[in-house]
Amino acid sequence: MRPQGVTDAVRHLDGLSPAEVLVWSGAGASVEGPSSLPTGPELTRRVFDTFFEDGSLDRVMTYHQVLGLGAYGACPRDAGLPAARPPRLETALEAAVRARGDTSPSVFALLDDVSKAAPNRLHAFAADHVASGGRHVTANFDTCVERAHEERYAGPVPDRAVHHFHGSFLDGPDGERLGATLGRLSAGFPKREAARLRCELRGSRGMVVVGYSGSDYFDVDRLVAALPPEELRGLRVLWISHSGHEPHTLGADAVPLQALLRAAGADVRVVCAPTAEVLDALADSWGLPALPGPVRRTPRTPPLSVTDAERDHATFLLYQSLGLHREVRRLLREGRTGTDDPDELRRARSRILWEAGRWNTLRGLWRGAPARGPHALERAERIGAALWAQGRLLPAWWYLRRHARRADAGSKDSFALEETLGRVVEHMHRTPDLRPLARRLLSRAPAEPADAPVEFRALHDVRDSLDGLRRGVPRSQAHARDSTVWFQETNDLQGILSYRHRLLRDGYDAADPALTDEILRDRYDELTAANLFLGSAAGAWRTALLPGAHRVYSVREYLFALFALQYGWWHRFRLLAWFLPRRARHRRRG
Repeated sequence: MRPQGVTDAVRHLDGLSPAEVLVWSGAGASVEGPSSLPTGPELTRRVFDTFFEDGSLDRVMTYHQVLGLGAYGACPRDAGLPAARPPRLETALEAAVRARGDTSPSVFALLDDVSKAAPNRLHAFAADHVASGGRHVTANFDTCVERAHEERYAGPVPDRAVHHFHGSFLDGPDGERLGATLGRLSAGFPKREAARLRCELRGSRGMVVVGYSGSDYFDVDRLVAALPPEELRGLRVLWISHSGHEPHTLGADAVPLQALLRAAGADVRVVCAPTAEVLDALADSWGLPALPGPVRRTPRTPPLSVTDAERDHATFLLYQSLGLHREVRRLLREGRTGTDDPDELRRARSRILWEAGRWNTLRGLWRGAPARGPHALERAERIGAALWAQGRLLPAWWYLRRHARRADAGSKDSFALEETLGRVVEHMHRTPDLRPLARRLLSRAPAEPADAPVEFRALHDVRDSLDGLRRGVPRSQAHARDSTVWFQETNDLQGILSYRHRLLRDGYDAADPALTDEILRDRYDELTAANLFLGSAAGAWRTALLPGAHRVYSVREYLFALFALQYGWWHRFRLLAWFLPRRARHRRRG
């Protein structure tokens, strides 16, 4: 007799035939034997053990733990403190692909077991469902559903019945076309792919989610979030959250995609249960063959030879993408970068100097770079950015504006230069002696800028901020929160802290009686400590420039923050002229 929780879950789809139901699967569907493919954490560990320095995954997890990036279980019955959230597999693979270049075999040879996986009983259910007129959408690269259909029905799956939205090894045995790296995913779905998935969702009356983590923030989440309210009205979703304990229904939206589906009008029910039990009950209700018993799992790791230089280079690239400045400095100091490319080493040293607040030194580094050639615009942007960080706003604006006129619109370097120029004007608007000029610059209504890809998140943010200044309204807190999530998903830890800084700046309310000096000090100290742990002195001591700093920092502490970084002398005077009278008034009020 089946558990009542399973019966109740399957009843959610009562009256729907297989042809009316879309099955949506993820990596968890291929974990059982004989497929025996790795779980997400297992595959992440495999990639780190193969391509990066020893202990790199544990080191990254430590940084995640300190910055509060925890991994929370979907079910409250899974007791225990949340573990640190592992880094995105796509971020790690991106660094590995860049480090190995055209080396043969490719990085994706590490997924050889995925390309050759045998189907398991969950795939057999999917094949029976497809044979009955159903459709299957999957995030998986393996071809197990197709193989199961061939074994059971002696023929290929019907045309367009199975869809791999991140690609599969059917697209090429080398895996080069898989959506497995951050560079491929961060831009979201191509228009044709997005249109097909929208049609799949709109054309279904029911959906069963199997073995899917719901962690496709860059494409699936954004596609569903863009659907109008009530677009999926009438769609019944049965989301199976796999577990080994007694089946029961989960009420809260533990996965953001569940909430997004509800917002689009879908009726979502999440059941925490053994996946095979739920699918077996569903097969019985549809008159499909019963699921066979489980097969022992026998995972294997395909061998792949990686040189020490490739491992050092991949580690060097990974730590830069994660914003681990302390670790990048260590590799530079030890000479373990795995590269002798002067442009790549200059960029790495440039970011280290930026986060150390050594902006004079940084300008000297880039002045030594060629003033002409493919990196001329990057050189100009970095020199202008250093002037901006020092508070030398007029020279920064003049220098960046001069080079912006020569930039080719739509290039990566032109977007970076536009962002920095926008930051300069935004900073001018916060500075009393330069605010009139900033207003004039904003009122000139510049030509519509080139449309930047969505992955240029910081540029979209500064455009939003400047638009708010033009209209005389506060900049969007929702935009800042979305950007914070974006950097969490890309695992850019410095980006996360930068947006925490912004949220503290924009969210400060001096009239809030609940915001005591002690609470404010705790918030600012927490941000300072996190930046120092990451290795960013600039991020740490810039905390003293947040509003309300006069309430929590002594004059001595404020002076230390000003002179620990290479600000311009006029900017230091300007900041002190703001701080000292406010600090004195605050002290007099006790």
